Amino acid sequence: MAYDSGLPGTEELAAAAHARFAGVNGLDMTAFPSVVALENDLVGAAARPLGGTAATAGTFTSGGTESCLLAVLTAREHARRTRGVSAPEMLLPETAHAAFHKAAALFGLRAVTVPVDPGTHRVRAADVAAALTGRTALVVVSAPSYAHGVIDPVAEAAAAAAARGVLCHVDACIGGWYLGQLRLGRRS
Repeated sequence: MAYDSGLPGTEELAAAAHARFAGVNGLDMTAFPSVVALENDLVGAAARPLGGTAATAGTFTSGGTESCLLAVLTAREHARRTRGVSAPEMLLPETAHAAFHKAAALFGLRAVTVPVDPGTHRVRAADVAAALTGRTALVVVSAPSYAHGVIDPVAEAAAAAAARGVLCHVDACIGGWYLGQLRLGRRS
């Protein structure tokens, strides 16, 4: 396991899950339609307590880096198709995970880093809004950030992006599920 939860029985549970699904190829949903059903069940189970509906869509990935890559690719394609952006850019805090720079290089986007407040290590929504251009395909914020564990101003940055027709990706790979539970008032 990449991250040790410290909880007893976690490694055994992971080993049992791996043994049960080791022969299933998640890349071929035509040969293994059960993978689609499993993904839909997991996305639905995650969406319901967070206010999702039957129309909520999601993708189960192998990890955080793949999630970042898919978000950037999706935003690039969306900007091309909906706004005709041919030289896309991605705005991201200087504290964003390195996977976003990898994605920019792989998918031909220019990564535009936005400075963070030196005292809080959070990106300022006003700085994100000021950096938006007609070429911006994606705004990235973190909840929490990998390096400092702080939460960027998600709602404000997302609103600025939406006002310009730009997608916003919240990188919540580390702790994101827990944050949603806290918002709902759950402590365990």
